[in-house]
Amino acid sequence: MIASPPFALVRTPVRTAAERRQWTLCYQRVVGSARSEIRMHGGSRRLDALACDGTKCEFQQAKESVPNTHGKELAHASGLMWIFCVINQHARGDLLVTSRQGARVTYEWRKPWQLIGSCNGRVLLDLGHSEQVGDHVLLEIDHFESRQGRATGTGVLRDAQEFCYWMRDGSPLLPYNWAPRRAA
Repeated sequence: MIASPPFALVRTPVRTAAERRQWTLCYQRVVGSARSEIRMHGGSRRLDALACDGTKCEFQQAKESVPNTHGKELAHASGLMWIFCVINQHARGDLLVTSRQGARVTYEWRKPWQLIGSCNGRVLLDLGHSEQVGDHVLLEIDHFESRQGRATGTGVLRDAQEFCYWMRDGSPLLPYNWAPRRAA
């Protein structure tokens, strides 16, 4: 019998607005109601979740406008982390990762969300359960370059369950070491 993961997260493509909202709610349940939907700056902005170490986490299920993204960054001042749901894009093959060594990867994204290159905080892409990797992983972007409808860059894979422990308890957020599957 396979044990279920400790944190119930959305791992498969999302099709409806309710499913997209569920994706955010799953991560908010990890930290609990005391550290989610926090009113900031006199109630004019809300923070999606506050990690144990004080990192401010914004979960985005769809494309945001660049001005709205910058508005959130200004409102939260510093310590902001963006987590974007790109489960659909990865499942369709529009966003692909290739291993260079262990957790370090390069990626290519057809029709990327341009606002990701405009974010000033840390950026993670939730890939969901990746058939390519074999687990539910997030890609922490450290380089994003967009040109002619394609983005390329580098980043580090993070295990989704370990990310939840980091948010809730402050456990170390270690890289996910991925050995690419061999062609059959």
